[in-house]
Amino acid sequence: MPEILERASQLAGSWYPGSAVEIEAEIGSWRDYARSFKPLPGPAVAAIAPHAGWFFSGRLAFASLSLALDSLEKGRPALIVVLGGHLGKGDPIIAFPEEAWSTPLGPVELAPGMNGELDGPELGPGIWSGPTGDNTIEVLLPLVKSLAPGSRVWALRVPPGPKALALGARLAGLMAEKPGETLILASTDLTHYGRAYGFAPAGPAGKGEEFRLQNDRTFIEPALALDPVAMMLAGTGNKAACSAGAAAAAVEAARILGARPRLLDHYSSFDVLPWEQSVGYAGLAFHLPGD
Repeated sequence: MPEILERASQLAGSWYPGSAVEIEAEIGSWRDYARSFKPLPGPAVAAIAPHAGWFFSGRLAFASLSLALDSLEKGRPALIVVLGGHLGKGDPIIAFPEEAWSTPLGPVELAPGMNGELDGPELGPGIWSGPTGDNTIEVLLPLVKSLAPGSRVWALRVPPGPKALALGARLAGLMAEKPGETLILASTDLTHYGRAYGFAPAGPAGKGEEFRLQNDRTFIEPALALDPVAMMLAGTGNKAACSAGAAAAAVEAARILGARPRLLDHYSSFDVLPWEQSVGYAGLAFHLPGD
């Protein structure tokens, strides 16, 4: 029997706990927070979640995915498309060749066969075979493994630009063919504020929190208006999001499918641990109309 090609975890024990017992304990501590949100009135097609270390934003990432999954008739879709970023506008979409991705809870099954859906000049991906050094997908995978252990993951990193819109349209087409079998989980953090990030136009983080809040909203508001182009302009032009392409692709798919948006929560690392820099986090869900 051929050996399964598995991508190694790089961030376990730092960005999130390094053992299954610690992960499940952390997740257990977030369940009341997730239950505090009103259920979605219709099935989710997409969610946007933050991807910082779990200490700062894990509870919101968990709640965003949990709420989306709970809205689905079958509870656990066959495929979860996890979209990450940290790319520039001119970069290709990055796909992965492995069949699984290691987590402390066990491997997450990947769907490398789906990469063929990106063939062609509009989307043609770059296949990433080495270590990524990137958190935008990996920090979400233990949550997927815990909440939807039977789902496969199609993992992609998405640049902010035309490829994000084309990918969103392609995903919407695939989802329309088999309703309820796919969920998009896109990851982005919002404004990175402070001298460490080279962005502090209103002074130190404590004094600049109102600026960061307003800057985050330049990204959140177009997301709620289902305007992925404006999201990417805010993300890159205002420095309001680090992975605007991932979120924009999810919103474009949601728009085409006729989904409705909901903002779940919005806070910053400063709210968790006041410091001289801060990062904004938002969780959003996009659902079809209820009956």
